[in-house]
Amino acid sequence: MTTDGNEDAFSRWRDGLFLRPDGGNADVLVELIRCALDEALSHQGEGPVYPRLGQEDGASPVGDGRMPESPVAAEEVLSQLRWWLAGSVKVHHQMFAKNIVPPPSFVNLAALCAVSLFMPNGVTGEDAAETLSAELSCSRALARMAGYDPDQAGGLFTFGGTATNLYAINVGISKAQPDHAERGIEPGMAVVGSWPAHYSQKSACAWLGIGTRNYISASSLPDQTTDLESMEAACRDVLARGHRLACIMGAGGTTSNMAVDDFFGIALMRDRLVAEYGLDYTPHVHADTVIGWAYLCFLDYDLQRNPLGFSPPVVAKLSRLVERLRTVRHADSFGTDFHKTGFAPYTSSMIVMRDGRDFSRLRRDGGVMTPLFHDKDAYNPGTFTLETSRSAANMVATWVGLQALGKQGMRQLLGHALETAEALRRHIDALAGRDAIAVNRHSYGPDVFVRCYPPDDPTAVDEDFGDTSSVRRINQYTSDLFTWLSRQRVPDAEQIAVSKSSAAFYTLAGEPVVALRVYSLNPYFSDAHARELVVRLLRGKRRFDATYMDADMNEEG
Repeated sequence: MTTDGNEDAFSRWRDGLFLRPDGGNADVLVELIRCALDEALSHQGEGPVYPRLGQEDGASPVGDGRMPESPVAAEEVLSQLRWWLAGSVKVHHQMFAKNIVPPPSFVNLAALCAVSLFMPNGVTGEDAAETLSAELSCSRALARMAGYDPDQAGGLFTFGGTATNLYAINVGISKAQPDHAERGIEPGMAVVGSWPAHYSQKSACAWLGIGTRNYISASSLPDQTTDLESMEAACRDVLARGHRLACIMGAGGTTSNMAVDDFFGIALMRDRLVAEYGLDYTPHVHADTVIGWAYLCFLDYDLQRNPLGFSPPVVAKLSRLVERLRTVRHADSFGTDFHKTGFAPYTSSMIVMRDGRDFSRLRRDGGVMTPLFHDKDAYNPGTFTLETSRSAANMVATWVGLQALGKQGMRQLLGHALETAEALRRHIDALAGRDAIAVNRHSYGPDVFVRCYPPDDPTAVDEDFGDTSSVRRINQYTSDLFTWLSRQRVPDAEQIAVSKSSAAFYTLAGEPVVALRVYSLNPYFSDAHARELVVRLLRGKRRFDATYMDADMNEEG
């Protein structure tokens, strides 16, 4: 009887935590999800940052980190969510406007949860089977959007934008030195990129053993696009020293200003250098479009007829973006972060190769991998992926999420972000006076960079960005303001969540220009919210200025 009783207790406990083979207890999962949502949402407060209720003393919820001896009831552990969310951002809040983080769509979240129940590992077709077809569907769709031949192209899901750069550079190394996996990378192997490029490009060089010193940065133009003359000079310098040039990385939508390079010009330059230097390989050209990829959906949108009714300034921005994005088809590969501009949850990224056979350059020795791959006829991307564990759930979730939005839905969401960015600029012009200006008037994307000035500062009228000492002084003021704003405990009704850019752009002398960064992908963010955000920002700035001036007076005294 004791054995039967223990078995009954185990069965009840098991059925409250795991899906039965027949799926008959799925209602338990649904109820737990409801419980988790109720717990998280009922304590989220009214501001853009999850409140630290009961944690005003800075105490951590980690405790002593001991795993309990006995199981804790599901409802009890889920009641901890308020503590673990404390201080985190709330991307669905209208006053959240920092970084490039969208609210994930319900369809994507629902599919991710459902498919995760089955734990398909996206490295082997024997286990993941048709879930991997979602990866193929995504890669074909993206290839078509970029202008690649979908029958020749190929794509892989991976763990983030950094990984898309890792893949691109590694393919480039394989082209420049096919035996590098066995012999190691030859000294001097180099990558040429752009000065405003994301730091993950250098990180990829470090992880791959190229070294950050062999990542050569070309100069940028004021709009953050790459100076192609400088890029060619950097490539020539590598080749003239007899070194190998693995990869040329162009901007496909920088994190500041959404700058997109001319990849037709980059590919032409690359081909010219191959012929001139008599190279026995062709350097790989990669478009780092992890943000900009989403705007590919505008390539076949009729901007003249403009059926979605975007305003003239937004149509002008889209026209410039479309003109540049049409050249991505000349790159050998491009990257996407669906969790940035695709309204998907973390982590969902993909690299797409114009020639899918390039992935075979990464293929590993199958003899050491036999425990993973028994079915030789199955599609087994794990034979060339970096990862030996890849969730196929996010592949399916991403594909169904993209279908739920469609190109028209993506256009509406991205167009809305551009429209509200224009609203922010209008309200800054109308309300800020000499306190602040939007410095990136010619941005390609939704970023609004707010340059802030001390009270009655003469540079506020027309800042001379050629005056390095003045630029540095205002950089320091803006940085101090951001730090002060970030540390203030204010009521929910006054909170905003914005970020800071250490380089909204670079001056002609190469000096970074610091600014507050306002960036919203929230479909609930409106013109009225844009005005309210500016009002709250200026209110906080004027409180800071009073503190700032008092400190100066005390120092003088």
